[in-house]
Parts: sequence; structure tokens; C-alpha cells
Amino acid sequence: MADNPLRILVISNLPPHVLGGAENQVALLVASWITAGAHVEVIGHRIPNGGQMLGEVHVPTHHITSAVGANRLLRALSYAGSLTRWLLRHQVRYDVIYIRGMVDAALTAAFLKRACLLKLPILVCPINARGAGDVAFVRGLPFSQYLFRLLDRHIEAVNLIAPAIGEDLANAGINTPQIHHVPNGIPLADQPRRTGVAVPRNIIWTGRFSVQKGLDVLLHAAAALKSSGLSFTLQLIGEGPEKPAIAALARSLALGQQVRFVDQVPAESIRQLLLAADFFVLPSRYEGLSNAALEAMEAGLPIVCTDCGGIDRYLTAREGWVARVESVAHLSQQLAAALATPAPELLAMGTAARALVEREFHLPTMASRNLKILRSIAYATTSR
Repeated sequence: MADNPLRILVISNLPPHVLGGAENQVALLVASWITAGAHVEVIGHRIPNGGQMLGEVHVPTHHITSAVGANRLLRALSYAGSLTRWLLRHQVRYDVIYIRGMVDAALTAAFLKRACLLKLPILVCPINARGAGDVAFVRGLPFSQYLFRLLDRHIEAVNLIAPAIGEDLANAGINTPQIHHVPNGIPLADQPRRTGVAVPRNIIWTGRFSVQKGLDVLLHAAAALKSSGLSFTLQLIGEGPEKPAIAALARSLALGQQVRFVDQVPAESIRQLLLAADFFVLPSRYEGLSNAALEAMEAGLPIVCTDCGGIDRYLTAREGWVARVESVAHLSQQLAAALATPAPELLAMGTAARALVEREFHLPTMASRNLKILRSIAYATTSR
């Protein structure tokens, strides 16, 4: 096998069928692995059969069914049944499995390995940390201790995109698999050239309007800034189920002049909006490793984020500010510090943020490190 292309089965969904950060990261990795010479196919319940283009790269895709409209248990059971049938029929075509997330797909694969029905080694990448991460979800299921033991014994490797996820795994007793620490990656565009800042300063956020993102906390912090006499504009860019509620909250807080809501824009337009901003804010309650924050830093923006267990673990005072999760007072304090930072210093912080991305999150390097893990566990299995 060492002389042949590595055959990787990725279990995940892909954009544009799902617009989450995890799916975007999978698309970047898959395209990079194919470019590096691997044979990659993707299977998911929200992608079509056939294939799709990821940039200039074509990837074969396979659809598995899930009981749309049913409750969570029935959806999970139908998904597990469909995935089981597919894996038993097609596993001989692959050398290794990559799973984004440690819930339905990972548990199904671990059950099959426990029953000696699946032979392929598995690399799992859990998604989120803390109270809303994969570990928390499994902990809420019946027989969770058995499920944790199952994952611990039948997954060869786990990649942690954020340090806090490792703390969750350790607390759940998952310590047998190889543990790797490869963060999300991002492609680098040309070095941004920033020569000044706006007056008033332009704060930007991009993402999905959901409870996870802490936008209610951000708006209350913005109201506190306004009441203290600080001038600023805040752009909120994206879509999601909480957008109407967040817009209503902005009106109730009399933030009409300070907050601008922008609909989802094409990915290629996001960077232009980032280049026109002065700093990025990430008020999330929890994260894995925010792709939106990486995009902002790649564009040369310092960031104000919460200690959500992801990008905050990499930041120093050279690149931004960190506020406590759920703390309106602390977030407003850190935002005020960013607003008060002299323009030359703010620009220098943006340059440092870009350098951090180049050093720690460059996509080709992150994709290569993941590919090395996949090769390692695949070759170890065949050499037994």
C-alpha cells in the first residue's frame, strides 16, 4: 500500500449543502489531500451522490439516508443503519477513515469495529469543546460510560483542533487512541496592506446567527460602550435562526446607528469586508477553533474573543484581547481597550495576528500533518 495513493473515506457533510465551519474545514482538507496525491471520497447524509468540485478539485461523494423530520433518536438510528450498510459493502475500497465529529458516525464505526465487522483504522476530529461539545453530547446519552469506553478502545487516533477539547476527552476517560494536536488551517492570500483605521472604528463579526455565538452578550456589551460615550460601528455578517431575535435586541437597545446587519455574502467577498474593518470580535459561548477568527487574522485584523477554548489559547497581547465567556462587563471592557488603542499599535497588532496565522495555521502545513497521521495509522494496521 505504501507505493499506492492513500485511499481515504471522509465521513462528513460538505458546503454548500451545510454551511458550518467544520464542513468548510473538511472541504479545505479534502481538496488539499487530493492535490497531494491521495484518493479521497466523502460520504454524508446531506450531500448528493456523484461528486462535486471543491475549488478546482473534484471529489466523489456518496449520500446516505437519515429520517428527515423524525426525532433525534430516530434520525440517529436511521443514519447509523444506512452508514452501517454502506461501510459493510464498500470498506474494501479504502485504507483509512477520517470522521469529523465524535458522535453518530464515530459511534457507529466504533460499534462495527467492536463487532469485528469493520477493519479500517479511524482518525476522529471532535468539533466543539466544553458544555456543548461532542463529549457533552455523548455524556447525555443512555449508557454514556459504555459509549466512551467503546470510543476509547476502537478509534486509533484523535486530532484535537483546540486544547479545551483534549480536557473534555481526558475527563471522559478517552486516552487510549493516539492524541494529535493539529489545528484548523486556512489558505493565505496576499499580505494585506493597512495604512490607517476608520473613524469611528469598524468592528466586524462573521458567522452563523446561533445561540452558540454569543451575539446577545455582544449587543449588551455594545450598549454599554455606547452609554459610556464611545463611538464605533459594528457589522454582523451572516444568516442563521437567531438573526431575527438579535436584530430585535439591537432595536430594543437603541443600537440602530451602531449596528449594521449584512446578509450572507459570497466567500470571496468576505475578505474585502474584513480588509475594510479595524478589528474582529468573537463573543462565542463555545468553539472548536473558529474559522471566522482565522479568516480575520489572515486579513490582518487583531481580535477580541472570549475564552471559549479555541483561538483564545493561541492569542497573546500582541494579537488581541480575551474576555470571559458570558461576561458583558468584561467583553465591553476589552472592546473599549481595543477602541482606545492608538492606530499605529492597532495596525501592528493586525500584522502580528497575520504572522500568527502564517506560523500556526497555514493550510498546506495543517493538511500535510493530518495526512501524515492518516498514513501512519493506515500503514500500522496493514503491518500487523
